[in-house]
Amino acid sequence: MHRSFRSGFTLVELLVVIAIIGVLIALLLPAVQAAREAARRMQCSNNLKQLVLAIANYEDSLRILPTGRMGCDCNTNLPAHGCGTRPSSTRPGTSGFVMLLPQLEQQPLYDQLGFEKGAVAPATGCASVTNDTAGWNTGISHLFSLQPKFIVCPSNFTKKTSAGNWGIGSYALNHGTLGPTKGTDQNAKHLNTGVFMYRSEIKLKDVTDGLSNTMFVGEVAQGDHPHNQNQWMVALRHVDSLRSTENALNTRPQKGLVLNLYGLQVNGAFSSRHPGGALFAYGDGHVQFIGDNINMTAYQAMSTRAGGETDQP
Repeated sequence: MHRSFRSGFTLVELLVVIAIIGVLIALLLPAVQAAREAARRMQCSNNLKQLVLAIANYEDSLRILPTGRMGCDCNTNLPAHGCGTRPSSTRPGTSGFVMLLPQLEQQPLYDQLGFEKGAVAPATGCASVTNDTAGWNTGISHLFSLQPKFIVCPSNFTKKTSAGNWGIGSYALNHGTLGPTKGTDQNAKHLNTGVFMYRSEIKLKDVTDGLSNTMFVGEVAQGDHPHNQNQWMVALRHVDSLRSTENALNTRPQKGLVLNLYGLQVNGAFSSRHPGGALFAYGDGHVQFIGDNINMTAYQAMSTRAGGETDQP
């Protein structure tokens, strides 16, 4: 009689195999994560290129850059931008991104939001509802929560809507160097050093620092934070789609230099979820990654349209 023996792993051998597999996974995981982040960063770069191309097409069509914020500001010291006693419900502070919707193949959404006079921001004020291009149509609140793919960085893991049920975005327009320490100074709203501001009519000829040296659009992360909500349809400065470079890149919400704005501690900083910095789109269409350790003088120089600087990171 012959006995048959079945070979198999001993407990020690099995533990060794498991240990080897664990080591291999530990070695591969960072590479996999890096590859995924690289893909997300590429998509984010493409989003920014799409936005800055839309700005270029807007300017090509209307010979003017989109305003950073539509709607009246109701400040008597600036009659060209004010609107007297007009109720707040008819001056919603619409962002420049909404102005770009037709250039982003979103004409139906733009039409539903109710802009009757095209996308030009008149600098003659808005004395009545009928002559203000920023008036929303009624019964459209369900549209405010929309979050188009081009407005969201895939690395920016956040909820889709704010507490007010507005869609959260990952990008903001360059407002300039005048930030939260300027408080309610009207010059910081209407006459900032950047490219996009309240009811502005800036043209390409006004960007004398050069399009390749001037930021147009940058990243904003942590939109789920109540003091940094970044509602993409809204242009409340320092907290939504208008940001400044007074604070360093990636300054966390409620940190650095802040302004108490309607009960919010806002700092207006650009930020991202990409390790070590953030992506910015420039006026000539190129996208550049800027590191967290960039010199503040150079960083702020790139946010001015006519500062005379030539600093690059």
